[in-house]
Amino acid sequence: MSKDKNAVVERLRGRILPENRIFVRKNLAISEQVEALRKEKGWSQKELAQKLGKTESEVSRLLSGLHNLTLKSIAKLEAELGSDIITTPLEASRKYKSTEYVTFMVYNQVKTYTHEPKPVYVEESAIEYQKLYSKKAI
Repeated sequence: MSKDKNAVVERLRGRILPENRIFVRKNLAISEQVEALRKEKGWSQKELAQKLGKTESEVSRLLSGLHNLTLKSIAKLEAELGSDIITTPLEASRKYKSTEYVTFMVYNQVKTYTHEPKPVYVEESAIEYQKLYSKKAI
Protein backbone atom coordinates (compact mmCIF):
# COMPACT_ATOMS: atom_id res chain seq x y z
CA MET A 1 0.00 0.00 0.00
CA SER A 2 1.22 3.49 -0.73
CA LYS A 3 1.97 6.01 2.02
CA ASP A 4 -1.22 7.95 1.17
CA LYS A 5 -3.39 4.85 1.51
CA ASN A 6 -1.69 3.89 4.76
CA ALA A 7 -2.37 7.35 6.14
CA VAL A 8 -6.05 7.10 5.18
CA VAL A 9 -6.39 3.65 6.73
CA GLU A 10 -4.73 4.81 9.96
CA ARG A 11 -6.92 7.92 10.08
CA LEU A 12 -10.05 5.77 9.67
CA ARG A 13 -8.87 3.31 12.32
CA GLY A 14 -8.36 6.22 14.69
CA ARG A 15 -12.02 7.20 14.27
CA ILE A 16 -13.33 3.80 15.40
CA LEU A 17 -14.75 4.12 18.89
CA PRO A 18 -13.32 1.76 21.52
CA GLU A 19 -16.79 0.40 22.31
CA ASN A 20 -17.25 -0.52 18.63
CA ARG A 21 -13.98 -2.47 18.63
CA ILE A 22 -15.09 -4.30 21.80
CA PHE A 23 -18.54 -4.96 20.32
CA VAL A 24 -17.09 -6.57 17.18
CA ARG A 25 -14.52 -8.60 19.13
CA LYS A 26 -17.10 -9.97 21.59
CA ASN A 27 -19.71 -10.61 18.91
CA LEU A 28 -17.19 -12.59 16.86
CA ALA A 29 -16.15 -14.59 19.94
CA ILE A 30 -19.79 -15.45 20.70
CA SER A 31 -20.49 -16.49 17.11
CA GLU A 32 -17.34 -18.67 17.09
CA GLN A 33 -18.51 -20.34 20.30
CA VAL A 34 -21.99 -20.97 18.91
CA GLU A 35 -20.51 -22.36 15.69
CA ALA A 36 -18.18 -24.70 17.64
CA LEU A 37 -21.07 -25.98 19.78
CA ARG A 38 -23.28 -26.43 16.70
CA LYS A 39 -20.58 -28.50 14.97
CA GLU A 40 -19.93 -30.47 18.17
CA LYS A 41 -23.59 -31.48 18.18
CA GLY A 42 -23.41 -32.34 14.49
CA TRP A 43 -26.22 -29.94 13.63
CA SER A 44 -26.53 -28.05 10.38
CA GLN A 45 -27.42 -24.36 10.41
CA LYS A 46 -30.86 -25.40 9.23
CA GLU A 47 -31.31 -27.74 12.22
CA LEU A 48 -30.19 -25.03 14.63
CA ALA A 49 -32.59 -22.59 12.99
CA GLN A 50 -35.48 -25.04 13.44
CA LYS A 51 -34.64 -25.56 17.11
CA LEU A 52 -34.50 -21.79 17.67
CA GLY A 53 -37.69 -21.12 15.69
CA LYS A 54 -35.74 -18.91 13.27
CA THR A 55 -35.02 -18.95 9.56
CA GLU A 56 -31.77 -20.26 8.17
CA SER A 57 -30.82 -16.75 7.03
CA GLU A 58 -31.36 -15.39 10.58
CA VAL A 59 -29.01 -18.05 11.97
CA SER A 60 -26.51 -17.29 9.22
CA ARG A 61 -26.53 -13.59 10.19
CA LEU A 62 -26.20 -14.56 13.85
CA LEU A 63 -23.15 -16.73 13.06
CA SER A 64 -21.57 -13.99 10.93
CA GLY A 65 -20.53 -12.19 14.11
CA LEU A 66 -22.05 -8.89 13.05
CA HIS A 67 -25.59 -9.45 14.36
CA ASN A 68 -26.52 -7.49 17.49
CA LEU A 69 -27.34 -10.33 19.90
CA THR A 70 -29.58 -9.72 22.90
CA LEU A 71 -29.12 -11.48 26.22
CA LYS A 72 -32.44 -13.21 25.56
CA SER A 73 -31.20 -14.64 22.24
CA ILE A 74 -27.92 -15.74 23.88
CA ALA A 75 -29.91 -17.45 26.67
CA LYS A 76 -32.07 -19.23 24.06
CA LEU A 77 -28.93 -20.39 22.23
CA GLU A 78 -27.43 -21.65 25.51
CA ALA A 79 -30.65 -23.53 26.31
CA GLU A 80 -30.84 -25.19 22.88
CA LEU A 81 -27.12 -25.99 22.70
CA GLY A 82 -27.02 -27.16 26.32
CA SER A 83 -23.85 -25.24 27.09
CA ASP A 84 -22.63 -21.85 28.23
CA ILE A 85 -21.75 -19.43 25.46
CA ILE A 86 -20.56 -16.58 27.64
CA THR A 87 -19.22 -16.76 31.18
CA THR A 88 -18.24 -13.78 33.30
CA PRO A 89 -14.83 -13.84 35.01
CA LEU A 90 -16.48 -14.01 38.45
CA GLU A 91 -18.71 -16.89 37.36
CA ALA A 92 -15.70 -18.68 35.87
CA SER A 93 -13.67 -18.31 39.08
CA ARG A 94 -16.54 -19.87 41.05
CA LYS A 95 -17.11 -22.65 38.52
CA TYR A 96 -13.46 -23.53 37.99
CA LYS A 97 -11.81 -23.36 41.39
CA SER A 98 -8.31 -23.59 39.92
CA THR A 99 -6.64 -23.49 36.57
CA GLU A 100 -4.02 -26.06 35.65
CA TYR A 101 -1.44 -25.08 33.06
CA VAL A 102 0.11 -27.98 31.19
CA THR A 103 2.46 -28.63 28.31
CA PHE A 104 1.73 -31.41 25.85
CA MET A 105 4.24 -33.57 24.06
CA VAL A 106 2.78 -35.43 21.09
CA TYR A 107 4.72 -38.16 19.36
CA ASN A 108 4.07 -38.84 15.69
CA GLN A 109 5.13 -41.46 13.22
CA VAL A 110 8.89 -41.20 12.75
CA LYS A 111 10.80 -42.37 9.68
CA THR A 112 14.05 -44.12 10.55
CA TYR A 113 16.58 -45.77 8.31
CA THR A 114 18.11 -49.16 8.82
CA HIS A 115 20.45 -51.18 6.68
CA GLU A 116 17.49 -52.23 4.56
CA PRO A 117 16.81 -50.38 1.29
CA LYS A 118 13.38 -49.13 2.46
CA PRO A 119 12.81 -46.76 5.39
CA VAL A 120 11.25 -48.26 8.49
CA TYR A 121 8.47 -46.36 10.26
CA VAL A 122 8.29 -46.41 14.03
CA GLU A 123 4.90 -45.58 15.50
CA GLU A 124 4.75 -43.69 18.77
CA SER A 125 1.32 -42.51 19.78
CA ALA A 126 1.82 -41.53 23.39
CA ILE A 127 0.67 -38.15 24.59
CA GLU A 128 2.37 -36.91 27.72
CA TYR A 129 1.64 -33.82 29.72
CA GLN A 130 3.48 -32.17 32.51
CA LYS A 131 1.79 -29.98 35.08
CA LEU A 132 3.50 -26.60 35.07
CA TYR A 133 1.64 -24.87 37.87
CA SER A 134 -1.83 -24.29 39.25
CA LYS A 135 -3.46 -21.00 39.97
CA LYS A 136 -6.18 -20.96 42.60
CA ALA A 137 -9.26 -18.95 41.72
CA ILE A 138 -10.51 -16.30 44.10
